[in-house]
Amino acid sequence: MRVDIIGSGVAGLAAGIYLQKRGVRTTIYERSASVGGLMTGWRRGKYSFNGCLHWLLGSAKGISFNTFWREIIDVDELQFVYHDERVRFDACGKEFVFYNDIDRLENYLLENAPEDAALILRWTGWVRMVVPLLDYLPPVFNGDFWHDFKLKLRMWRLLPVLAFVARSSKYTNRTFAKKFRSPWLREALTNLYQYEIGLPVLVFAQAYATKRVAGYPIGGSQAVTDKLISSYAAAGGNLRMSTAVKRIRIENQRAIGLELENGEQTAADYVISCADWHWTVFSAIGKQYLPSELEKLREPAHDDIFYSYCMLVLGVRRPMTDVAHFFRINEHITSPDGTEYQQVEVDVYNYDNTLAPEGCCSINVNFPTREGDFWINLRRDNYEEYMSVKKRFTDEIVARLCKYFGSDFAADVEVADLTTPATYYRYTMNYRGSSQGWSPRRNLLTPSPVSNRIKGIDNLLFAGHWVEAGGGVPVALATARNAALLILGKI
Repeated sequence: MRVDIIGSGVAGLAAGIYLQKRGVRTTIYERSASVGGLMTGWRRGKYSFNGCLHWLLGSAKGISFNTFWREIIDVDELQFVYHDERVRFDACGKEFVFYNDIDRLENYLLENAPEDAALILRWTGWVRMVVPLLDYLPPVFNGDFWHDFKLKLRMWRLLPVLAFVARSSKYTNRTFAKKFRSPWLREALTNLYQYEIGLPVLVFAQAYATKRVAGYPIGGSQAVTDKLISSYAAAGGNLRMSTAVKRIRIENQRAIGLELENGEQTAADYVISCADWHWTVFSAIGKQYLPSELEKLREPAHDDIFYSYCMLVLGVRRPMTDVAHFFRINEHITSPDGTEYQQVEVDVYNYDNTLAPEGCCSINVNFPTREGDFWINLRRDNYEEYMSVKKRFTDEIVARLCKYFGSDFAADVEVADLTTPATYYRYTMNYRGSSQGWSPRRNLLTPSPVSNRIKGIDNLLFAGHWVEAGGGVPVALATARNAALLILGKI
């Protein structure tokens, strides 16, 4: 059996490894000269920058994603950092610290907002309910009848969690915040993230953190991608870089291979597209195979697509050990694309000495945006102006940071590199530069508008963060595993 895989991001590499380890020949076709898709990092001079992961879900045992990772790489060869706190920022003129340990957070909140004790205990109770069930979320079915049958019998344990998700999905961190009496806690919860998230997402993220199953990998995203690359090579996979796919070859309602931009044609028993869903459906398949119900997704609304990012990375001639690893500054900033920010997130990699020389530090400043078309079109139509706009925005942000790090901070910035949605699009072709695919619109139960197949086309599967709303690395991993098991006839 032969499988052609489009895209060498997490999903493409994971699907390739799963199949290769089970005797299926695969080839991954990657249009760019770099591997990893969105889960990547890069170097500028003597500095390295982390382009994706704040944590790897499944870094330790106790959650099903650890099992998924262990099926394809040796997770224990990676070194992880587990932070005591998630973020800190000002709320009502008083510092708020979001501790990762649920006991510590609970005590901290009760001490500072005793008037909200009942609601605080309900909140932390939800987290404690989820923690012991993470090995079932999602369940690790492997195609063995008795293993899967016994696992299904134990799924009743998830009923309280499912009930909680169903009840709480109508709430977000901001609507939940309104229930608290403490102005400090109300403001803190409102501004906990740069954008509004569903209450179940908040609770699950806390469960991961307090159970210490979502650590930051030393070396950042690139360290994990390198493990995937070496695992795929060791399994005998064929990775073709700088090889763009023009279209998926379809005959008699079956995907039979690929046609490459260079004119080459391939033959395959299955095709898995781990590339951008929008490109795959509206460019690579062909109009005659496009179901009419998908036509409405040709130009989806802004809110249907997850945020892209402008991310300013800085290489600083300072160790930065005197500041928190992740915090927010209260600054009203208007991006060149028109997006307005009241707070700005700053990642300080003072705990990863692989990213910068001794005495120096790598820093990321993050600006989520849904105005990807502005940056993509500007770069395409007026590259000189695009570079000028990036330079002005970079200078403005560095000047703002001087208010927090001292007036001489700018002089210590040795490297400044601003990525934009155009950068995401250039390397991955993700629609509008999206960083995760379809948006769940703040509701964990929001279904994806698409599935892992196209009705009427056999032997074509999708994997990656477009398959499920919310996307991200865990979804890319899980959908790749599912695609491989479908091909192997295991599910």
